[in-house]
Amino acid sequence: MARILCLHGCRTNAAFMERQLAQLKAKLGESEFSHLEGPISGMLAADDDVEQECMPPYFQWWEPLDGVAGQLEAVRYVAEHIRTQGPFDALLGFSEGAACATAVLAALHGAGRGSAEVRQQLKTELADVPRPRLVICVCGIPPDDFRPGCFCFGRGSNKVCQVPVPSIHVIGESDGDRHGSEELAEEWYGVSPAAAKNSDSKIVRHPHGHRFPLDCRLLADAVRELVRKDCAQLGEVSRLAAAGC
Repeated sequence: MARILCLHGCRTNAAFMERQLAQLKAKLGESEFSHLEGPISGMLAADDDVEQECMPPYFQWWEPLDGVAGQLEAVRYVAEHIRTQGPFDALLGFSEGAACATAVLAALHGAGRGSAEVRQQLKTELADVPRPRLVICVCGIPPDDFRPGCFCFGRGSNKVCQVPVPSIHVIGESDGDRHGSEELAEEWYGVSPAAAKNSDSKIVRHPHGHRFPLDCRLLADAVRELVRKDCAQLGEVSRLAAAGC
């Protein structure tokens, strides 16, 4: 059974994400889904659908105007939850939640933008946080989407030091943020349509907009396959450790 920590989209909440996840959870009944709400709360919903479906308050992971400081606060907030409530096998993020999940994994692995020195300092600070080994980004956007060049742990090289974690990227063909989702997959995880064919990571497309697929069978199959491969790798590591290798 996989433990999956879910990070909602901007100005929604755990109750709304529960509704978004209903079909996927039904198909992955063997997995445990846990929710964390963002550190910033307010009464303004992302849109009318969210407001009609769920009562306030609504949450987000950072305020864009807070820049790097806001993003680092969100990363430390999620990391503390993983430290105290984990370990989790996977992070699952929707939209801004996927950006936050990526920022967290980047911090834990010393990846992302910015100088190598800054990235290593953050990695050292969070060294006692158990690392999730998988990530699922649904209609994700890059962590630096709001402020290119200075977001995600400070100024530095424009090149991203990629996150070394197997990933699944759900992309809506009619999503206004589709190009951001493709950029997240390729720049931050090294997953392009061509590369995904020879990789543990996957791209799952659906014909709709900024939402979970109406039919989650392909996504559920991709999650099962990634979890199965992860369990097999963990079993091999345990076998080699027991053998003294």
